[in-house]
Amino acid sequence: MRPKKTNTVERPLKLTNQSISRRAFVEAAVVAGSASLAGVARRAYGQPVTPPTRNSTRLGSHEAAKMNEDTTVSDDIALEKIRRAMLAGPPSVTREATVAEMEPGGELSVLRAGTNQWVCVPGNQNIVGSADMCMDPMGLQWMRDVMAKKPKPANATPGLIYMLNGATQHSYTDPFDRTSPAIPIGPHWMILWPFDARTAGLPTIMRDAGTLIMFAGTPYAHLHICGSPWDGNEYRAGDQGVWTMTYAHPR
Repeated sequence: MRPKKTNTVERPLKLTNQSISRRAFVEAAVVAGSASLAGVARRAYGQPVTPPTRNSTRLGSHEAAKMNEDTTVSDDIALEKIRRAMLAGPPSVTREATVAEMEPGGELSVLRAGTNQWVCVPGNQNIVGSADMCMDPMGLQWMRDVMAKKPKPANATPGLIYMLNGATQHSYTDPFDRTSPAIPIGPHWMILWPFDARTAGLPTIMRDAGTLIMFAGTPYAHLHICGSPWDGNEYRAGDQGVWTMTYAHPR
């Protein structure tokens, strides 16, 4: 008698607009652990990744069910990471971007391959300084350099990084500070070039709106722009200007 063939189905990662709850995500992470996360296989940059195929031919029903459950948990975690990373930048960038986790040394573990030059990272909300972000090639180089604490960034042209989910970090004056209390930072984006605050006439103190030179006076000085480039309303031909009331402090 010929043994029955067991069909195995590869389920490619597909992004959905739905997300698992924060509680479910945490519980999934605890159950899955690092071994189950290996289901999101570590591949070279730019190569597609699908969850591993499970072959239950030699397993009993209980073992096969457990393996399928572990796969589902791993997939849910990966999907949530992809969803969060894609919210860090504008849709025109994230739609075709590669989504990857960034290791402490700057290596990338691809979760979803992309077709443009952007890389979006989900970060880690439990680690200060590990923000959700989307980087162009020069932005990625700049970020790897600051993570490696190099004397100065190697990017020869300006880079871009979006952090539209907000972030936390230890300092706005020292790029290598890893011990100071966390500073909460709202949605922002960064033009990575050594701007001089005095020449540009821009502030150097952290703020919740407007623009500043972060890490002023260091090789990692850059333009930190609070909010999203798409804040506000667009002007169309025929639109009228409507002047709204604002408050002013007494003099």
